[in-house]
Amino acid sequence: MSNWIHPGFEFKPKRPLFLCVISNTDTGKIPGISAAGTTPALTDYTPGADAELVETNKIITMPELPEAPGGSPTPAIVTKASLNLSGIPSLFVASGLRIKPAVPYADLGGSPGGDISKTVAVPDAQGVFERATSLGKKLATLSDCVFIGESIAGGTTTALAVMKALGYEGNVSSSFAENPVSLKQTTVKKAMERAGVTMGSLISDPIKAIIELGDPMMPCAAGLVKGLKGTKVVLCGGTQMAVVLAICKALGLEGDIAIATTKYIVEDKNANFVEIVEKTGWPYYYSDPGLENSKFPTVQTYAQGYVKEGVGMGGAVLAASLYGVTQQQIVEESDRVLVSVELPK
Repeated sequence: MSNWIHPGFEFKPKRPLFLCVISNTDTGKIPGISAAGTTPALTDYTPGADAELVETNKIITMPELPEAPGGSPTPAIVTKASLNLSGIPSLFVASGLRIKPAVPYADLGGSPGGDISKTVAVPDAQGVFERATSLGKKLATLSDCVFIGESIAGGTTTALAVMKALGYEGNVSSSFAENPVSLKQTTVKKAMERAGVTMGSLISDPIKAIIELGDPMMPCAAGLVKGLKGTKVVLCGGTQMAVVLAICKALGLEGDIAIATTKYIVEDKNANFVEIVEKTGWPYYYSDPGLENSKFPTVQTYAQGYVKEGVGMGGAVLAASLYGVTQQQIVEESDRVLVSVELPK
C-alpha cells in the first residue's frame, strides 16, 4: 500500500460505489460560520453545484464555482479527479436540499435544516432515517463497498451540537483556516438552551438530538449505514462524519463500518477527529492528497489549513488508491478538473 494512505486499506472492492449526501441547513447562513460559499446566501447552492461538478464537469444552477471566501475551490474537484481516475460510479442523495441539482440524484425529501440557535432543526429526522434505510438496503444488493460523503454548508456547527448532546467532548473542524470556534460554541450554547439539552442528555435518543440540534445530512447518512448492513461502508469526511459515526453507535448499529478523511483533518489541532472516532470503536483511515504540489495557489491552500475536506474527498482519494491511482495523478487530475469545469455563461 502506498505511503500516502494511512493505515493500509486491505480490501479492494469488486463493485465500489461512491455516494454523497447533499443537504442544506440555515445554520450555515449565520455570517462567518461557513466557508462553503463566497457569501452566506450562496451556501444554499453549493451542495447541488458540487453534485453537478462531479457528475458532469459543469456548474449549472450556481452562478460561480463553489469556493471559499479566500478563493479555495470546492473539494469536489479532488473527488471528481479521484472518480475519473478510478472509474468508480457515483450517486448523489438529496436530503433537505433547497436548490436541486441539474443532474440525476436520489431524493429522500425533507425540508432544509433550521437555524439551530432559533428553531427545531430537523422535524422529519425519523422519516428521513427510515427512507435512507430503505435506499441503503437496495444499494447493498448492488455494491460490496459503499463510500459515503457529504456536502452541507454549516454542518460542522450542527455536528458540534449533536456530539455534545451525545456526550462527546472536543471540537470540530472548519473550512476556514482560522476556525471560528467561539462563534460555533456560542451558536451551540444557544441551541442547547433553546432545546433544553445538556451535555450527554440525549445519548439514548440520537434521533431526538438530530431533530433539535442536527441537520438533514445526519439522519440520511445514518439511515444509509443501517440499510447497508452486510456491505462494507466507509464514511468519507471529517468531524461531521465522525459525529455520524457517533450517531450510529448511539443507535446501536452494527456492521463493517469505517471512516476515511484527509490528513488535513487528522492534523487539525483545533479539532478532535481522532478522539471522536476512537470513542466509537470503529477504525479510521486518512489520505494525503498532496495538494501542496498543485500548480494553482488556490488549491495549494488546502495544505495550509483551508477547506480541509468535503464532498467525500478523503475517502474518494483512498478509494482511487485501491485501483493503482497515485498521489501525483490525483494532483494533476485535480488541476485539470479545475481548469476544465464549465461555468454558467
